[in-house]
Amino acid sequence: MNDTMEIRKNFGCDAVLATTSSNTFYLGGYESTNCQILLTDDKNYFFTDMRYFEEAESCIGDRFEVISGGIEDIRQLCEKLGVKTLGVEQNVSYSEYVSLEKLFSGIKFVAVDDVFKKMRAVKSDRELDLMIKAQSVTDAAFTEILPFIKEGVSEIEVAARLEYIILKNGCELAFDSIVAFGENGSKPHAHRSERKLRRGEFVTMDFGAKNKGYCSDMTRTVALGAVDERKARAYNAVLEANKLAAKTAKAGDKCSDVDAVARNYLAKYGLDKYFTHSLGHSVGVDIHEMPAFSPKCDEILKPGMIITDEPGVYLAGDFGLRIEDMLLITENGARVLTNSDKNLIVL
Repeated sequence: MNDTMEIRKNFGCDAVLATTSSNTFYLGGYESTNCQILLTDDKNYFFTDMRYFEEAESCIGDRFEVISGGIEDIRQLCEKLGVKTLGVEQNVSYSEYVSLEKLFSGIKFVAVDDVFKKMRAVKSDRELDLMIKAQSVTDAAFTEILPFIKEGVSEIEVAARLEYIILKNGCELAFDSIVAFGENGSKPHAHRSERKLRRGEFVTMDFGAKNKGYCSDMTRTVALGAVDERKARAYNAVLEANKLAAKTAKAGDKCSDVDAVARNYLAKYGLDKYFTHSLGHSVGVDIHEMPAFSPKCDEILKPGMIITDEPGVYLAGDFGLRIEDMLLITENGARVLTNSDKNLIVL
């Protein structure tokens, strides 16, 4: 819990209150639909209700004083401890914030979202191991799904099969899988449908596993039967943009500069205008974290960050494709954590 001391030092807080599920899981390592964490100089407190009390105490009782109670009890504890300044998250609803402000009247609030984001951006060895395992399950799911992809199968069927494979291998779903055939691939986050697969079409699959609370994320585009030369050229351009970004990224680089490497490569083929999203995003407890490979993100890469590398092109009503890997940023470069083949696979 050394990082919690850093929060208080940076913001001058007497205590820090975490209420959002991502941050309470990150700090506590225990997932609950009803919990709040209060961090103080002397002790860390985990508040929950009787549905989770016994299990929480057995799981994290060595690091937290587990208390059956709610936000009113936290207010009373803050009064008892003489808390004058309280670090709070901004990522709560307006009504929740108003309620907190009213309940904690007399205590000064200090925003700590940015510090949580910075803490979570750099992964520990344990977090890295969990995410590598999640990605290994995701890679295995890709290998296993390929024989299932045949003419006449639907997007819904492929997505359901993918998710079954992830679950049977001991993980949860990191997010609802995206499966898009043909013209539906031009929608980066297409909703899967009963659309049937035809020969000569791309199949884009964006999916991931969650292992003990930590996510993986990958996208692969394959083809059922040979695709025309126009689609093949687009695929090869996206593939090279993906490889170039991975080869370029390293600690000390600006996130926007890595995005520009891939975007500028696609521009050589007139495809940059069809690349309609950022190059990538950090992954961890949440599937989308910060920082991001984005034209608007000037944060500097640090060793231990895990960020996706996912260039794509999307021609509305025609076709689309995306190739996505997870990159572990190191001092000297980027380690690709995704092991699935990304050369164009023709089924």
